[in-house]
Amino acid sequence: MVIVDTSVLIDHIRQIGKSESFLEKILADITESDFAISILSIQELYQGQSTRDEIKEQQLLDILSKFEILPYTYEVAKLAGEIARDHNLIEFPDAAIASTALIHQSPLLTLNKKDFLKVKGLEIL
Repeated sequence: MVIVDTSVLIDHIRQIGKSESFLEKILADITESDFAISILSIQELYQGQSTRDEIKEQQLLDILSKFEILPYTYEVAKLAGEIARDHNLIEFPDAAIASTALIHQSPLLTLNKKDFLKVKGLEIL
């Protein structure tokens, strides 16, 4: 399983109808069932103004249906807190997403590698 960061989903949504997204390029190599996202990515995506548009929201829902959505559990929250504590420059959602990847022993696919480089043990794609 590969955990997909919100940045990859945002890139995909922005590229719809324009050009091939990073996500579309890798979907050819990996089956969709191999992908998952943190529930925190849902919140991050809905913070964006594009979700006010019904068509764009439906495009978002279509892409989200292809991913397993992983919950924010006590174990994930505890590790995310430790990551945020130890790397005070990492933001809450990024700490939670990194924690989700670590708990599930999965690599993280992101377009914002710099946000996650300091997280020990996290494999970044």
